[in-house]
Amino acid sequence: MNHNSWTVKNFTGVIWAKTPLPGVGKFFELMRGLGKTVHFVSNNSLRTKENYESLFQAAGIEDGFNNLTIPSTAIAEYLKSVNFNKAVYCVTCPETIAVLESHGFKCKEGPEVGTSYYGDYIEYLVDDEEIGAVVFDSDFKVNLPKMYKALTYLKRPEVLFINGATDRYVPFKLGSLALGVGIFSDIVSEESKRQPIALGKPGKAFGEFAMKRAGVTDASRVLFIGDMIEQDVGLGRAAGFKTLLVLTNKTKEEMMSHATLKPDYYADSLGSLVPILVKYLGI
Repeated sequence: MNHNSWTVKNFTGVIWAKTPLPGVGKFFELMRGLGKTVHFVSNNSLRTKENYESLFQAAGIEDGFNNLTIPSTAIAEYLKSVNFNKAVYCVTCPETIAVLESHGFKCKEGPEVGTSYYGDYIEYLVDDEEIGAVVFDSDFKVNLPKMYKALTYLKRPEVLFINGATDRYVPFKLGSLALGVGIFSDIVSEESKRQPIALGKPGKAFGEFAMKRAGVTDASRVLFIGDMIEQDVGLGRAAGFKTLLVLTNKTKEEMMSHATLKPDYYADSLGSLVPILVKYLGI
C-alpha cells in the first residue's frame, strides 16, 4: 500500500463514551479525505451489530461496522481456518456464542450458578470428550464452575485454548477504570500451564487478522489509535504498528510512568487533533 492505514480502537474513550466524543466524525472524515484507509478494532464482542451501527451513525462515521474487527469474528474465522469440527466450550458473552453458532459451530456453556454445597463441585471436574476448544471472551458472569470445566477440558493437549478480550481493566465511564474479566482467563492460563491463542488485544495474531481484513500488508504503515496502554499500545508493539494514545482514561504522568510501553504519539483526544489537521490542510 502507498498510504497509511489507520486502525482504531472504538470503545469508551476513543470514539464514544455513552455518546460520541466531540470531533471524532470530523477526524475520520479528514483521514479519508487524505486517502487513508480507516479500519476499526475493538475488544468488545458484547455489542450487537445493530448497537454498533447506531453508535457509528451517531458519530458520523459511515460504514463503520463493515470495517470493524472484534474478537468474536476473529475466533470464528480462526476455527474455520483450522477445519474445527468439535464443540466449543464458551466462557463468553452471549453475543460471541451467537457469532460462533452463526458460523455453524456447536457451543456449550454454563452453568450460570453453581451448586450450594462445595463438595458437589466435583461434578464440574468431569471431562466432555465432545469439547475440542475452550474460548474465553468477555463473560461478565464467569464463575468457579465454569473455570473448573475449562481447566478440566484443557488437560487434554489437543483441546484448543483461545482468548478474545483480555482486558484486566475496563472504562465504564470516562476517567474511571474498573476490574475487567481478563483476570479470569489469566488464572486459567496459569493453572493449566497453557498460553491461549490470543484473538483479542494485545495479541499479535489479532492485529494480523485485523490487518488482513483491512487489506494492509505493511505493518510499519499503520497508526494504531487507542486509549489503553496495555491493550492498545501493547498490540501496536506486538504487531509492529506505530501507536497514538489518547489520554481520555490515562493522565500524561501515568502514560510516561509505564515500565515497558510507550506510545509513539499522544493527544488529549481525536477531536483535539481536528484543528491541527484543518490548519495543516488549509481548509
